[in-house]
Amino acid sequence: MFTNQTSISKFDILPNEILLEIFEYLPTVNIFEIFFYLNPRYNRLLLSIRLRIDLLNISKQVFDYYNYSLFPIASQCIISLRCEDVFDRLIHHIHLSNFISLEYLTITNIKKSTLQYIIPYLNKFTNLIYLNLQISTGLINNELYFEESMPSIEKCILNFNKRIIIEGNQCYSNLKYLTINQYHINDLLSFLHIYTPQLRHLTITLNDEYNSKQLLPKIENKHSLESLIIKECHIPFSRIEQLILISLPYLKRLHINAIGIDYADGRQWQRVLSTYFPCLIKFKLYITFPEEDASTPILRTQLLKTFETIYFLSHNWYFAFLHHPSSSNIDLFSLPLFNNKIHANLYDTYIEKTINDINIFENINELSLFLTNSNEYLKLSKSCFSNVKNLKLISRFQFNERQPRTLFVDISNLIIFSKLESIEFIGNYFPSTSFILLDYTTKLQSLSISFLNLIQMTKTLTDQHICQQLTKLIKHLKITSINDVSNFAMFERLPLVFCHLESLSLSLINPKDLYTLIVLILQKMAPILKTLNLSIEGHIHEVIILKEFMSWLISYLYSHDLEKVDVKQTDDQIYFCF
Repeated sequence: MFTNQTSISKFDILPNEILLEIFEYLPTVNIFEIFFYLNPRYNRLLLSIRLRIDLLNISKQVFDYYNYSLFPIASQCIISLRCEDVFDRLIHHIHLSNFISLEYLTITNIKKSTLQYIIPYLNKFTNLIYLNLQISTGLINNELYFEESMPSIEKCILNFNKRIIIEGNQCYSNLKYLTINQYHINDLLSFLHIYTPQLRHLTITLNDEYNSKQLLPKIENKHSLESLIIKECHIPFSRIEQLILISLPYLKRLHINAIGIDYADGRQWQRVLSTYFPCLIKFKLYITFPEEDASTPILRTQLLKTFETIYFLSHNWYFAFLHHPSSSNIDLFSLPLFNNKIHANLYDTYIEKTINDINIFENINELSLFLTNSNEYLKLSKSCFSNVKNLKLISRFQFNERQPRTLFVDISNLIIFSKLESIEFIGNYFPSTSFILLDYTTKLQSLSISFLNLIQMTKTLTDQHICQQLTKLIKHLKITSINDVSNFAMFERLPLVFCHLESLSLSLINPKDLYTLIVLILQKMAPILKTLNLSIEGHIHEVIILKEFMSWLISYLYSHDLEKVDVKQTDDQIYFCF
């Protein structure tokens, strides 16, 4: 007893500066659970901390502590909030108006109703310097209007999937970094001058559809933008040049991701770059165009030669073509490739480049690899995908087709398995020995696989060695194309093998199997899961079945002491948070 009191006493005499340093290494929830209400000193100390709250991928229990215990006493201390728009929490639970000290706000997967609710609060956050709104793909409006004043904002990411229209008399005079989607090309230059005169870095996707409303007056002045990234550009090259590029003489960095053969002319780019951009330091290009536009090796070589000039070589700007039979398109890009993901064929990927001594794919962390039979040997260089973390294996094998004996040896020559964090098996036919790679994927946490492949590769979860590896590694599991919920042995073993799961996603073929499946899962896995996602494959018109199921589900949860589980239906998906 005396020893414990002495230990507490020694901790109590630590100065506030040391305690605050210790608290920096502890989760916010744990700090408040342990120390708040312990004594007035700790209360004052905790309420002096600038809190950074991350609500992404947390359990229902942790969220409830934040919402009912921490937010009511410390909302004025929160300077950073990251959350997802799930279970209507942003409308019914999290009261943003109380977060008066907020400086950084990130919200992902926002629905239309939530966006309309949130936007009026933005101008009340007088200290807000960072805003990141990631809009749900289900947002159906053709246009989104934004006219909120944010005088302190310095970095803003409005990742909307629909056309955005900025209105009002406000000027974002402190804004330096902006990401915006679907802005009309005719208004971009005027927008930069009127609303963002100090903007230095712009990432944008452009819209060139008919503009029924003349929003902004035309401005001919030059803008002091230093960095421009244009994504997924379908607009003709000539319009980009005349409406944007000629008015940005201070540009130091230009990245363009475009579609169309007219962007794949090096002579055209040399003229534009040398004429308009005297300060340009970095130039990155990623162009995709149909194979028929350069259908022969001779045509592709001729195009590549237009980038192999003294101008490009003197700036150390190099380029390459990538082509494989699994795609009907050809990619032309700067070296090293600045995109972080790419598609390739294991055996039949062809590359031509203007320099040899360079790692083309050093920036790639997500690889989609098509698997086919071929008479060719590996054409890609050894360990060329050395930094891949997320691997998608896409099978093009047919039923009873003989598969390459050295398939996974060949894959290991391109990828460093020990760096992989997620693997997704896409397609119906893979070698039954595919999970041999689990012996080498020490950082693997996420697995996506079809129900049939999981059964075949694990012998219905009875292969002891494979199951031990799955138990040790996997925290996030997605099983697709579930077509046999009567396989009770499989579902009985599922919670035993995947006993460390945090999230589980299940996709069913037959909506009527929802009842059996949810009973099997909830009985065994509710205590270990943080989130569960159920979806129906290809059943768009099963609204009545899902409504009936939701009605039954609510009754089931209450009758089995699971009433505290959050559950939400969206279209053909049902989300659970435990």
